[in-house]
Amino acid sequence: MNRLIAAGAAAYAGLGLASFLKPDVVPAVIGFTAPNADARTEIRAVYGGLPLAFAASLVAAPTSGTAIGVATVGMAAGRAASSVFEGRLSAKMAGFIALESVLAGALLLGARKHRRG
Repeated sequence: MNRLIAAGAAAYAGLGLASFLKPDVVPAVIGFTAPNADARTEIRAVYGGLPLAFAASLVAAPTSGTAIGVATVGMAAGRAASSVFEGRLSAKMAGFIALESVLAGALLLGARKHRRG
């Protein structure tokens, strides 16, 4: 596994662990709360379990960086499109778009290097 894939796996593992262990932090980032067990369970599933699965996939099969990189591009594109629909791009969302774009690029490039490796 190359450094780019390892960095992507670490980023997703960190997000997953933090979200699973502290689900109230996720909605707090955008000014909301997780008021009940169902809300926290949903956060643990989507922001905890899915990123942990991404990290595990990257470790087990580094070439999965292509698919996970494309999924990460989808997140960034979804935020960007939503900003167009909403008529505004907050600094916070711009930061998330930039972070997701960098992560996607690292995963896509890392998967390509791994295949050539």
